[in-house]
Amino acid sequence: MNRATRMLSALIATALIGVVSGHATFAAFTRTTANTDNTYAAGTVALGDNDGAGVMWDVANQLPTSAATVRCIRVTFTGSLPSSVRLYTVTAPSGLDPYLDITVEKGSMPVASTFPNCGGFTSQATISSVGTLQAFKSTRGDWANGIPAFPGAQTRWNTGDSLVYRFTIQLRDDFAAQGLTGLVGFTWEAQNQ
Repeated sequence: MNRATRMLSALIATALIGVVSGHATFAAFTRTTANTDNTYAAGTVALGDNDGAGVMWDVANQLPTSAATVRCIRVTFTGSLPSSVRLYTVTAPSGLDPYLDITVEKGSMPVASTFPNCGGFTSQATISSVGTLQAFKSTRGDWANGIPAFPGAQTRWNTGDSLVYRFTIQLRDDFAAQGLTGLVGFTWEAQNQ
């Protein structure tokens, strides 16, 4: 080997030794830390009732002198986010609406009570006494103007809260009501705001 080749070999060997020892020195000062298994889950707003897809009333041949129709429904909040619940209707007007007086109360009753019976109902407050079903439909048509109601003195519904709504409907003694029919459906909506 000539002198230039030996010098080049020596330089390459020195460089390799430097790289290996430098890497070993760098590795001696390495440190790591970790933050793992982070999760993110959305909350829920969930509401149900005990109607079993049944109707609260289906009345035929009602007389103005008949007793008022009284029915109850239990609404239960099962969501994880504290929410407000409001009652309203989106049902279109019907002919008998001006002749049906409606009152809605909030309260409680034994858990074993079956829909739509009101056995053992205890009223906490009247939440709507607007007069006729026509007035109810025209003033309570969406979330914005729905009737707010809360279990007891609370200002939000929490997981597991329930409230019983008692509806009282009475046909007015008015000759013009003869032969007319009425239809209404109720909506409870929960919003977390």
